[in-house]
Amino acid sequence: MGMVVKDPVCGMEVDVDKAAATSTHMGKTFYFCSDSCKTAFDKNPMQYMKEKKEKSGGCC
Repeated sequence: MGMVVKDPVCGMEVDVDKAAATSTHMGKTFYFCSDSCKTAFDKNPMQYMKEKKEKSGGCC
């Protein structure tokens, strides 16, 4: 298992080696559990950069 990070949209843990999608914003790579989370992030990445609220891990 690779490094695990949180999907910035839904808060799910994502193995970077198995991420469904990635996006780069401001020089940083973000990893997503699904294409729909990537799409939401790409529409307004700053929204997810500012929010630090804990998510339940529910997705899409």
